Amino acid sequence: MAILQPAEMDFSNQKFSMIISGSPGIGKTTLALSAPDPVLIDFDKGVARVRAAHRKTTIEADTYEEVLKDLESPQVKACQTIVIDTGGSFVTYLQDWAMRDNPSLNRQKNGAISLKGFGAVKAEFVRFTNWLKYTLNKNIIYVFHTVEQRDGDVTRQRLLCEGAARDIVWQPCDLGCFMQMVGDDRLVGFTPTEQYFAKGCYGVQGLLKLPRLDDGVPNDFLGRLFERARENIRQEAAAHRGEQEAYEAVMEQVRDLIEGIRDPATALETAHQLKKLSHHLTSEREAKALLAAKIKALGMHWDREAGAYVKE
Repeated sequence: MAILQPAEMDFSNQKFSMIISGSPGIGKTTLALSAPDPVLIDFDKGVARVRAAHRKTTIEADTYEEVLKDLESPQVKACQTIVIDTGGSFVTYLQDWAMRDNPSLNRQKNGAISLKGFGAVKAEFVRFTNWLKYTLNKNIIYVFHTVEQRDGDVTRQRLLCEGAARDIVWQPCDLGCFMQMVGDDRLVGFTPTEQYFAKGCYGVQGLLKLPRLDDGVPNDFLGRLFERARENIRQEAAAHRGEQEAYEAVMEQVRDLIEGIRDPATALETAHQLKKLSHHLTSEREAKALLAAKIKALGMHWDREAGAYVKE
């Protein structure tokens, strides 16, 4: 555990969690595998549909327990990104696990999962995501199919996912995009619209066009996107550090000026000088508060008619 000042924070190895959603067959898995050094957890058993040139190390398992065991392997420990394909199938695996883990609570007599079972799935989904991101320090990408839902005259795209997990998957995610075809182009949207939900952050927003993956073209879109996001974080932090340094410099001037107040004449002169300073962040508001406190401590107040400070 450490307590860090803003200037000590390092975002060079920032990890991201992300949702990629869209219709089946549009290329979501290929996009997910463009992240840095990925391992695919193929809950859908669909890696064969990915072009051979774009396939990466893949975990195929029949149970959630097998997935957890495979995640302890050296290949996974060395990777940078875990791709979960699809999130909806992952929830199905978790339901099966929950009913076997505690059948008396999580399984109904008819063999279906119980309400308590759904609660167990939700809790494990959150635990698993946090373990990947914070303990294993991996990028996490959830791939979701979407389903159309009519809402009046608007057709909305919603994640295809059973149970309460659909309501929580967005919360821990830094980024979320909806993938679609417009003409011959594949686009990903990071800004929510009436038709789909999305999530932008770290300067990543709007519609982005995906490159055509012709022979010889590297599949590295998300790797470049993540680096761009990290650079945006670094630039924002650097800009804030500059503002913070300027704020501290002007506050030092403010305190020196306030300290020099002795009487109504020096109070009035100080008030004029404070207005001339080049303020940063909250320095102007703090200067006014310090001036007011000093005036009160010296037993003075502002006389509107005289246009000056006077002794009480």
